Amino acid sequence: MTTLPTLEELESLGALFTRTVPERYQDLNGHVNVRGHYDLHMDAAEESWEHQVGLDQAFLDRTGQSSFSLTHHVQFHREILVGHEVSAHLRILARGPKTVHAVTIVANRTTGEIASTLEFVEAYVDLTTRRTAPFAPEVAERIDALLEQHAALPWSLPPSHRLGTTRPS
Repeated sequence: MTTLPTLEELESLGALFTRTVPERYQDLNGHVNVRGHYDLHMDAAEESWEHQVGLDQAFLDRTGQSSFSLTHHVQFHREILVGHEVSAHLRILARGPKTVHAVTIVANRTTGEIASTLEFVEAYVDLTTRRTAPFAPEVAERIDALLEQHAALPWSLPPSHRLGTTRPS
């Protein structure tokens, strides 16, 4: 059984952001609802795609290429309460010619625990055809550099599902 990393181990990934959880994410149970967790993960994915991978609006305008989500699988490990400080992190797990398999991690800095993970597969797409396409070399290079760094980490995450980069196009 794979255990979750510690906050110290997550530091090797760097934080995409750190923020205080707003009241709008609280549900009737008094903790952050599913939508709140998902919003945090989506904010993390957007931040990483724009600033680490380079898939931002300028790239889309220049190339007509972007990415589409193929699958997401969220696991809830520990609850988060409104007012807690959280951070978000990205780990690339694998890359195929047209897809990337990764996970975003939301850590509860207040309690020192991993709150949730979102394992996903993204497909690279040509927006003129709305079809998958091989990664642009500059994007592939950035993803591969992250993958190399992340593969060298001495810790892993429990798989959430049987996700991967071999999905047919």
